[in-house]
Amino acid sequence: MIKKIIIILLITFSINSYADSKKINNIEAKYIFYYKNMKAGSMTLKISGKGNIVKISTIYDGNFLAELANRGYREEVSYLTRKNNILLPAKYVYKDNKHSYEVTFKNKKIEISGTDQEKIKYEVNEIIYDPVSMLAILMNDFPNLKETYKVLSKKNIKNYNYNYNYNSSKIINDKEYKGYSAEYVSGNKINYFFFSKNHNNLMVFTSIKKKGKEKIRIELLQIKNSK
Repeated sequence: MIKKIIIILLITFSINSYADSKKINNIEAKYIFYYKNMKAGSMTLKISGKGNIVKISTIYDGNFLAELANRGYREEVSYLTRKNNILLPAKYVYKDNKHSYEVTFKNKKIEISGTDQEKIKYEVNEIIYDPVSMLAILMNDFPNLKETYKVLSKKNIKNYNYNYNYNSSKIINDKEYKGYSAEYVSGNKINYFFFSKNHNNLMVFTSIKKKGKEKIRIELLQIKNSK
């Protein structure tokens, strides 16, 4: 009887470990970026994991329309560490055509440094995410997501209060994706994300609406690499 219990526990642990390892995997996906319903460029999302380190990046390559939305060229890279199967932000790098800065997360301190600014420091007593590591959490932690997260956005710490739909669908280029959605309100903007359960919770769609009108839309074009 004891042997049977041990075997069941080992199988359960193995299944859970496998499921967790599949949530954040090596992948490269390309998206089409729209500004006010006009094609404005592309975005590439890359996720890679090695050992306890996860790297996730978004790169925008846009035209003059994308410039209007501050996405003409923009690269964001987040490095996370996995501890007890929990992803924790370690470093975040932001770069566009005009600005660049780096954020380090260490213990209860956050330090922001850039070539054209004095260092900014925050003393914190809880986990603070950057925008890209927050995306990783939304993909990795489903369905155990929290309603509120603290996120460092444009060098300021903000509360993101999410509303979730755990069983939803989205049609992109005549293809139906089944998954879940998350959205939060920031001022007069609604930020919406949709994730596909059939693609290891990959984000396949995101949009920003301002005063009820769509300003930005990003749709999955292709998954270039997945391991």
